[in-house]
Amino acid sequence: MVGCAIAYYLAKRGIRVTVIERSIVGSGASSANSGAIALATKKPGIALELAMASQRLYPGLTTELGSNVDYVVEGNLIVAETEVEAAHLEALVADQQAAGVPVQPVSAARCRELNPLIEGRVLGGIHCPTDAQVDPFKVTRAYANAARNAGAEILVRTGVETIEVVGGRVRGVRTRRGAVRAQWVINAAGAHAPEIGRMVGVTHEVLPRRGQIIVLEATEGMPTIRVSGAGQLLAKHGAAAAGGANVAPSYTSKPLNGTVLLGSSNEFAGYDTRNTLPVMAEICRRARNLMPRLGGLHALRCWAGLRPYSASGPLLGGAGGPDGYATAIGHGGDGMALAPITGLYLAEYVAREGRNCSLPDFLGVLKTASPGESGGRPT
Repeated sequence: MVGCAIAYYLAKRGIRVTVIERSIVGSGASSANSGAIALATKKPGIALELAMASQRLYPGLTTELGSNVDYVVEGNLIVAETEVEAAHLEALVADQQAAGVPVQPVSAARCRELNPLIEGRVLGGIHCPTDAQVDPFKVTRAYANAARNAGAEILVRTGVETIEVVGGRVRGVRTRRGAVRAQWVINAAGAHAPEIGRMVGVTHEVLPRRGQIIVLEATEGMPTIRVSGAGQLLAKHGAAAAGGANVAPSYTSKPLNGTVLLGSSNEFAGYDTRNTLPVMAEICRRARNLMPRLGGLHALRCWAGLRPYSASGPLLGGAGGPDGYATAIGHGGDGMALAPITGLYLAEYVAREGRNCSLPDFLGVLKTASPGESGGRPT
């Protein structure tokens, strides 16, 4: 997904682009994504700045890419079940409001009004009405097709074997299907980014973090607002205990097809993408404790995927190594939410040959642009 977004914005500028995909488009983290486009889950800092910029781009993507991405604004509710979680949300909402996020603290009673399925014990929560969701498959395909239409080439089932460096500058890559000449190589390999980095002598502190999700049967009349437990934020923000599955209750309604997603977990389990019965049972138990009526629904299927976790957040642009090497990695579970702005920034970064294009400055220009200029070229 991130690679396709970068390819589109580069090709849109008239730059020749080749995407090298080890499997098929969207087969990695994009295929295991819930599609959440959220601000309420992020601490102030670069990830939140990126999310706010990306959220400005999403409403226009269907028109921009010429394909419907099922962008729906339904809001996001994060609930606290313990005093520790309540304290975390209290501090988080104050910081988010100061950063300009339209999020508000809400009482336990208001939580139940926003989503009547909530019957379990909650102490309160935070609500962001502008948080949204998309269909991750449609977004990924839309970017891939738009990139191709703009002249990009996408090579599938083509693994990268080596990256050629001559005189301190990237000159191309060698794949299982032959050589590809290039002046720039952008590492957008998700959880496998460290493998690509080693090819140019760079160590990337990115780890695979497994998330398991369960899909419930389509049911009419399900509340559409997304609900998750603050325990997920403790894991996301590094405040949870190390190890374990870090499961918190989570409910994501898909209003266009009526299904509901439960989960996910946050597990450091290497590159294992299997579902595990204990974790799936815990996902169901936590959801049922918060929303007992979900216990009467059937599970249709489940999946697991790998988030590219970076303790320092997304790593975009220059990352050491030879000239012509850049990264778009470490998005964690926010790859879908941050893909548009990541693509826009990397296209600018490459167009400027990596010079005078710091990420904070880039975001600052976008923040002052009118909504109609968000997809343009900052100068």
